[in-house]
Amino acid sequence: MGATRGNYSDQFLTDALPLLEGLIYEEYEKLPDHVPDVFNVLPSSSWGEQSSTTAGPAAATEKVEGEPSAESNPLQGYDKTYTHLTYSVLSNFSYELVQDDRLGFVQKSFRQQGMSLFQTEQVTAWNVFNNGFADVGPDGGSLFNTAHTMIDGGSYANRPSTDIALSIAGIREMEVDLARQINHRNLNILVMPYCVIVPPEQMQTGEELIGSPDRPDTANRAINTFYKKNYKLKVIPFLTSTTAWFATTMPDYHELRFYRRQAPETDTWIDRPTRDVVNSTWSRISVGYSDYIGSWGTSG
Repeated sequence: MGATRGNYSDQFLTDALPLLEGLIYEEYEKLPDHVPDVFNVLPSSSWGEQSSTTAGPAAATEKVEGEPSAESNPLQGYDKTYTHLTYSVLSNFSYELVQDDRLGFVQKSFRQQGMSLFQTEQVTAWNVFNNGFADVGPDGGSLFNTAHTMIDGGSYANRPSTDIALSIAGIREMEVDLARQINHRNLNILVMPYCVIVPPEQMQTGEELIGSPDRPDTANRAINTFYKKNYKLKVIPFLTSTTAWFATTMPDYHELRFYRRQAPETDTWIDRPTRDVVNSTWSRISVGYSDYIGSWGTSG
């Protein structure tokens, strides 16, 4: 049963529907979306997308005069399937409620449709990080792991062996870990941090660490070496841990993916038997990662 009328006054019906639908998009678009700053946001026109990592040639070796070059062919890696899911919300308003409302209650409800869809998309995206210490990924380990299985053999870590709090020491360790990160052929890929991702509880610490020209941990005159690196601090309220924090390279250098199969759409119609107004808002997305390279995380 949908919402029923209360103490509302005169309002027309059909002519108001386009305006009400516009409120959904207005609310959805005005909320701050940090997903494009961190994920590779990609279009799709199919049921889903598939990716496969590869290990390219190994490091070049010295060629002996008169001898053929050493052969080093690409190696097949790990497969990942992204299956697009539909997320939707539907609300039902009685004919009398809409007619008597003057857009008050109904207007707020339509705005909340946009907020509802935005919230679901954000939670879905940031759960890649929330579940990044537990969920199994393409290489058989979690996204943030101390023993990723490399395609060419061996293992590698994009998580400290001992978790570390967001601090000067923590930022330094993150910088070194990313700077030394290798690909699946044991080649240093020369990546650098771009985004530092924190929950609201770590916002103040994050701003002091990377947003101040002076060292936040001493009264002495000492420069903050993180300040000039222009790291992007992303405070994400959809992170569930109050201590975990993360870093990523620029999107071009990592494999965190957000596929948008269907942009948000809305449809409003009148149910003829009841004259009730029904609205549905939906989108289709898939989120995940194809490789851990270019990402780093600690539970703090």
